[in-house]
This record gives sequence, structure tokens and C-alpha cells, in this order.
Amino acid sequence: MDGKRGGNCLSATIMSEQDDALRIYRNIREYCATYNIPQENLLDILEDQKVLPMIRGKATEYIGAVVLRQVLDHRDWSVDKLNLNPQPGANDEDVSITYRRTGKRLKAETKNAVRGSFKLETRSTPAPHFAVKCHRSRSHMGRENNDRYLISDFDVLLCNVSNSIFRSKALDRGLPFINDQEAIDWLKKHYGVQTDAELRRCSYDDWRVCLPATIADENGVIPRTPRVLVIDDPNWFSLEQLAPKLRTLIN
Repeated sequence: MDGKRGGNCLSATIMSEQDDALRIYRNIREYCATYNIPQENLLDILEDQKVLPMIRGKATEYIGAVVLRQVLDHRDWSVDKLNLNPQPGANDEDVSITYRRTGKRLKAETKNAVRGSFKLETRSTPAPHFAVKCHRSRSHMGRENNDRYLISDFDVLLCNVSNSIFRSKALDRGLPFINDQEAIDWLKKHYGVQTDAELRRCSYDDWRVCLPATIADENGVIPRTPRVLVIDDPNWFSLEQLAPKLRTLIN
């Protein structure tokens, strides 16, 4: 009886996966037909070096929402992914975090690291670090700081390490690593991994968070590419510390 029940469960799982695959295929066909995209060239278009950064930037917003739902207790916090199309000069908003007990809402911004920005050390920063691409995709010429963010634009900023270890201006598929084997070896040791695939996965999962006021200048303007120390950064913290930090904001 148990074997039969197990077989039925396996069959149901396979059928569900097949249904999902068929639904995704139909959606892709409909998408290509709607926007006049040759289906056989879809992957070539998606991997174009002008297109891929935009796709990865948008994907980071959705992944950021998923990560926030995983680390914040759903009994206390509600996380919503917003899909807004902001006008020039208006504040966009990637993810909304609501404290259920009071209804207080906080704005979270998700950003990718600057491609190829990971360095073991530089003259100005003699420690392993990377940079975050933290500026608007649309400029507003009527605004004093143009494409810069202000501390009032969002409440919390999230990024992960991944983009910083991928080679900039690379034409190869698959986002190859930076041409710095010493840096790659250091990262593998830092994460305790052996293979490139493991390093890639760890960099995707290594999220850093900050409160914008801690990295802004004296005028409340956030740098276009703030730097993040990989170890013991005074302004950037791990996801495990996020909930207590958010409580300081709502209180």
C-alpha cells in the first residue's frame, strides 16, 4: 500500500513538473509572438551584453524580495514586490516591507554590484572590497544631484557580491570570472569552497545590507558606487541582522 502511495506521489510530481514546463513554453511562445521576437533567437537576445545587465538588475529586485521573505518572520513582516514604472524625478520603489503590528511601511532598494569591481586591495581601500551600482537608471536634469539617490528615497539598501566577481565587458557566455586568480582563490578560501560553480553560488547568496544614512555624505546624498568591505564593514551588515535594524527604523 505504501509503495503504491509513493508511486502515486511520484507520478503526481512528474505530471506537475510537466504541466509547469508546458505552461512556461506556452508563455514564451506567446511573449515572442506579442513582441515580434524570433523564438529561435530568444536566448541570443537575452544574453546580449547590452540586454543582460538590465535583465539581471530587474531579476535582483525579485530575488531580493524572495530573500527578504525568507529572513523576516512573516508573523511580523509583510514583503511585497512592486512593479512600478517611475516618472523622471519621482521616487521608484523595488520592494515594500510592512510591519504588521503597526502598518508602518519601509522601502527597500536592491542593487547589483559593479561588474568586475572586486579587489583584494587598492591604494584607497587596502582590504578586500567591491563597489555597488547605486544610482538611478534615469537622470532628472531638474534635480540638483541628477541621478544620485538621497537618504529619503528608501529606508534600506540591499546588494550581493556576485556581479563584482564577473568580468566587465566580457563577450563570453556565462559571466566569466575576473582575470585575477589570486582574488578568485581568496574568495574560494573565504567561502570555504573548491569549485567555480560553488563560488558563483556563494556570491549569489552573500547579501549585504545597509541603512542609507550610514553611507551618505553630509548633504544626505548617497555615492554613485559605494564600496563594501567583504569583512567587517562598519556600515554594511548581514541579513541575519536585518530585523533588529528595521525595528529601530519603525520605532
